[in-house]
Amino acid sequence: MKNNHEIILKQYAAYCKEQPLYLGTAGSYGMEMLTIIREGVWAEYDILAAFHPPVGAAVQVRVGANNQIGVPIEATAEKGMGEIVFAGYKEGVRQIAVDVLYKVAPSSGASGTEPAEPTPDVVQQILSAARKAEEIAKSVRADAEKIEERLDEIPKIDDTAITTTSPWSSKQIMDTLCPPIEETGNPVVCYPVAGYPLDVTVSWGPTQEGSGTPSPENIRPIKGRDSVTITRQEDNQVITLTPPETVYGGEVDAVTGEGNNNTKVITLDGNELKFSLRNGYYNLPFHSAPGVVKNGIVGCSHFNSKRFGVNTNYEFCFMLASDIADLFANVDDLNAYLAAQYAAGTPVQIAYKLVEPVPFTATGAQPIPALAGANTVLTDADSVSVSGRADLIHIIRKMQEK
Repeated sequence: MKNNHEIILKQYAAYCKEQPLYLGTAGSYGMEMLTIIREGVWAEYDILAAFHPPVGAAVQVRVGANNQIGVPIEATAEKGMGEIVFAGYKEGVRQIAVDVLYKVAPSSGASGTEPAEPTPDVVQQILSAARKAEEIAKSVRADAEKIEERLDEIPKIDDTAITTTSPWSSKQIMDTLCPPIEETGNPVVCYPVAGYPLDVTVSWGPTQEGSGTPSPENIRPIKGRDSVTITRQEDNQVITLTPPETVYGGEVDAVTGEGNNNTKVITLDGNELKFSLRNGYYNLPFHSAPGVVKNGIVGCSHFNSKRFGVNTNYEFCFMLASDIADLFANVDDLNAYLAAQYAAGTPVQIAYKLVEPVPFTATGAQPIPALAGANTVLTDADSVSVSGRADLIHIIRKMQEK
């Protein structure tokens, strides 16, 4: 039975309950192993352990999916004190923990023993793991029909445990070996595992025609979206998502079509007294802005949105009479202006944010499997978010460039 030593990684700390950490005698190998306990962000990293032996060059070992590594031959070749350094990697991040000291006890050696095979370099370790994962995934896909025919004979896939009778799915293998990626922008460029399903979400807010601060002399109508598009440049894949109604601000998942509307627009028609003079301000009727959030006015077609306030208890917006005295002498003048603008086809609009977004389901959603290499995703909305699993080969190349 091998000697197992637990090392805990947390923040920048790396520590072992054994003090000091003994890794056997000089010249011994194959009996010592480390179990890595990941805490916090270390659970997301691909981890390399660099052993700096008492004598000789350092050697790197990749921490596998089971969070265990065997102590390499080179680490215990000579007596003395050595160090172990753990480095965690994910896209754009490298975190290095403090050194863990270990001791190798002296021995006189065993003459006549054949030299041991050296530990392969870390790039070969990762490449080997990646190739093995790809081979397993291809094998699973190629044997799909045979598996269907022999369901009663073949062990059931169980992604919750590692056993000799319950194999992992190809997706679970990728989820274990490949760190997650999550990018937001417009466009987004990422390097995911080829064939892995991407999750793509687009978001937007209300837009206004023209430019500058809205005013009676600079009317800027507020626009929502009846559809949004997502495009991947590499294969010209275009997805058009259509909500059930105009959405002035919100987000939608391109794969499932599930989305939410977080912005509403009030259109003032001037046919009712929508403003009245109360305590020094003109207000819309109670509950005319249902679900409005505090300080939630985000736009107006004819006035600077800073002129408005909101009452969340009774769900209405208002303007202080003193704040618009430069535009209207009284409430009758204001109401007459609202009616005239509505009749002219340029009604006054007020956009406000909702405390609780309203869910909806858009049509046109479809799966987006990742392409090999760069995936460039853009939208005609404001921004796009892409998540999936990072390509190990791309990560390795980036590591080699540093």
